[in-house]
Amino acid sequence: MIASTLTVFGAGMAAAWKFAGPAVHADGVSAALDAPAQALAPAVRIQRPNRLSFPVQLPGDIVVLNNFGGRRLFGGGPHQGIDIGRRDQQPGHPLVACVDGVLVEQEVLAPNQGNAWVLQAGDGFAYRYHHLADFEPGLSVGDAVTRGQVIGTMGSTGNPSSPHLHFEARRGGPIGTPVDPFPLLPLPLPGVAVI
Repeated sequence: MIASTLTVFGAGMAAAWKFAGPAVHADGVSAALDAPAQALAPAVRIQRPNRLSFPVQLPGDIVVLNNFGGRRLFGGGPHQGIDIGRRDQQPGHPLVACVDGVLVEQEVLAPNQGNAWVLQAGDGFAYRYHHLADFEPGLSVGDAVTRGQVIGTMGSTGNPSSPHLHFEARRGGPIGTPVDPFPLLPLPLPGVAVI
């Protein structure tokens, strides 16, 4: 079974590599490519040498929604992060720093984000934690934190309908280009379901 599946997959890939005809679009309409293959820009994949630590303290019965790029439940525009919550939807679960870095922004009861931290790493990436119930006492903007250190608790401040962490990764700083954080996380993890 596995061998036949791999054979079919391999044949499909070989056909795709040899295919030089018209492009097929999602709407089913075929159209000739306007530019020769040499003029097409290559795809770029973001690679991080070290994966992030999971931003929610474990263990716990945690659910991760792989929903980067989808529509927001509230407001317009694409969803620029992923949502992580407890299966029982209880607030107050500890949130931890996913990298060593500096807390560079704090939002207090912002309309959409609610209570939020922005954690800046030394490599130019920033990580946004939205909808916190509480900030960890004693932490303030400018403080250095270490990977795994508690920075707050999961909540429902801002616009969510249930307690969860909206987690973003941004290349180039706090308002840089949104990057899908899902492949940067150390999944699978015991007690963490992905849906």
